[in-house]
Amino acid sequence: MQLPPDEMQIRFERDETIFFVSSSGHCNLDCSYCVVNPIVKHQPSLSYDDLRFVLDQVAGRVFFIFSGKGDFFAGYRRDERLLARLLEEPRVGVALDVNGVVIHCFESLSPEQLSRVRHVNLTFHYRQLANHKALQVWRRNALTMLRRADGPDFFLNLILSPPESHLWAEALDWYAANIHAESGKKLILIHDVERAFGAAEQAVEADLLARHGAMIQSVRRGQFADAFLDFDHVDCQAGVKYFRLWNDGRIDACPNVGELQAIGDAKARRFTPRQGPFRCRTVTFCDCYHVATAGHMVFHKRAVAA
Repeated sequence: MQLPPDEMQIRFERDETIFFVSSSGHCNLDCSYCVVNPIVKHQPSLSYDDLRFVLDQVAGRVFFIFSGKGDFFAGYRRDERLLARLLEEPRVGVALDVNGVVIHCFESLSPEQLSRVRHVNLTFHYRQLANHKALQVWRRNALTMLRRADGPDFFLNLILSPPESHLWAEALDWYAANIHAESGKKLILIHDVERAFGAAEQAVEADLLARHGAMIQSVRRGQFADAFLDFDHVDCQAGVKYFRLWNDGRIDACPNVGELQAIGDAKARRFTPRQGPFRCRTVTFCDCYHVATAGHMVFHKRAVAA
């Protein structure tokens, strides 16, 4: 099956094992639209040794998607150099989904290490940055990351959440003057799919597109589940070629199916992968999209009634 094209789709490489890693137990922001509820604060985080353990359990190339709970860089101290140490390993690739408040060792990565950072989502949380008086810090970090790693798989995003619609224009004006004017980097607007857009929000959005259309790369309004509506079930390689790794060390083959949870613990140094694919009818989550786009899912269409 060929999924609909998606500009923000992570581009996986053939025959690599994928770990979706919520490595950090802390986020340094408190965004009202966060999909993590409650927002994680001061919980355990994964260490280099924890990640080294799972890396040593699988052969071949490994791709870490750092996303999910807390912010990746907020989960370790600068002197730990977690990202830099992982990227010293030639068989490791990385995707980063970060808020940019801190970027730790990113600015000191070598060109070879940077080549293994294959995907970046940097989100511009305007209200939180303004409240924390961190806009100029974020500007410096964003421009550093863009200068070192910008490319077709580097995405800069703003969440449009209806309760904050009164700040959307202010946020885009700031971005235009402080990021786009200097770097030329376009912004992706992402709808908060948990909150409905009414006529007022649609009007504000239309005005933004009219005034700032030249610096808007696209507007995203869909959900992961939309890509899987026509299928009855799938044979999924979760637990074979795809895993979820949590900040407390737990390893799931899939976090959404009970019998596929708790197949290991990185902190306890336990890991028991599945030996074959799992037949699943609950195909609606971001994990499903990653497994499918990596080529680790076989689709079975719904039977057509006679």
